[in-house]
Amino acid sequence: MSGIKTLADELRERIKNDGKPEPSGHSGPSVGRKAKQKTVRPKALHPSLEELFGAILAYELNGREKLLIRLDDRTIFLLKQLKIAKSIDMNKLIAFSLQYFLDRHPELIQYIKENIKTIEL
Repeated sequence: MSGIKTLADELRERIKNDGKPEPSGHSGPSVGRKAKQKTVRPKALHPSLEELFGAILAYELNGREKLLIRLDDRTIFLLKQLKIAKSIDMNKLIAFSLQYFLDRHPELIQYIKENIKTIEL
């Protein structure tokens, strides 16, 4: 069953390979005519951006708790584009971003700990 790919997976692979079908797999249904394909060369990324993408991809998403969050349309669109461009899952990016934010602001964690001590049940 691992050999079966969705149409979205095939499109992602074609985008990554500059529009060429995967060399080892099925290229999808054939259409009677050839479509014009525009060759788009990806721009070289800034080293810090490459490092960030590497950190996101290496992040282990190992939580079991599921949360329902609300995001605006622009953010959802951006997350979907990032999924296509870099194969970064939305959940992984959101979890990574939250962990990154909390690591950069330890005073927030300290504030929460101090305020929980003062709450009476």
